[in-house]
Amino acid sequence: MARKADERFPRRQRIVRNSEFRALYHSGRRFDAGKFVLFALPNGLGYHRLGLTVSRKVGCAAVRNRIKRLFREVFRRLSADIPCHFDFVVNAKRECVAAGYAGLRDDFLSAVRKICR
Repeated sequence: MARKADERFPRRQRIVRNSEFRALYHSGRRFDAGKFVLFALPNGLGYHRLGLTVSRKVGCAAVRNRIKRLFREVFRRLSADIPCHFDFVVNAKRECVAAGYAGLRDDFLSAVRKICR
């Protein structure tokens, strides 16, 4: 039986340290995509990493967790299509609440392409 491709979101692809977030905010490129703000900084790791911030202003815990799940899935599926290796931080806005997977995917991909130029 054929094995499925690995579809996990491993810890090595996550940005979790406060110092890494601060470095991205300070030195990274910033792109306002309307529903979210994307920060990106090239890394020399050979793979992409993602960090997410969703403030309480966006909604209750269930809403914030849903938005984070959507962005993780978007990132996981699109990471092979991103040309350079970057660290990304997504700051979600209230507009993400009404957006679905397809809308966030399209906005994320266009933002990443503009940053990678």
